[in-house]
Amino acid sequence: MKLIGAGSIFTLTLAGGILLMVSIGCGGSDAGCVGSVTYQGKSFEGKGKSADEAKNNACNVYCREADPEYDARYRIWLDSSKGKAAGSPSKQEAIFRDKELMLYVTETCAKKCVSTMDPSAVCK
Repeated sequence: MKLIGAGSIFTLTLAGGILLMVSIGCGGSDAGCVGSVTYQGKSFEGKGKSADEAKNNACNVYCREADPEYDARYRIWLDSSKGKAAGSPSKQEAIFRDKELMLYVTETCAKKCVSTMDPSAVCK
């Protein structure tokens, strides 16, 4: 009797990693800092244990919700077979369905945001 296959273990590991990233990206329950970044008059906030983490998390929120390049990448992905097979999830959910979208948001876009958009943070 086969209980868990290699594919299931990989899927569970991937899901666990994504959940960890989400909890870090959302700041966790003991986040003492709140970061903020503004784009076109709209503010995006993120929490973190340090000022740098809070700024990065605010940029992650900006990237998912308002970055024009992420929006374009998301729309292209939605029209692809991968996006259709994933059930056409929202922009926020799509990063959990596609590794390339996740990497764009958490690496490329967030780093660019931190270095060029002057996010701020306030710590308790």
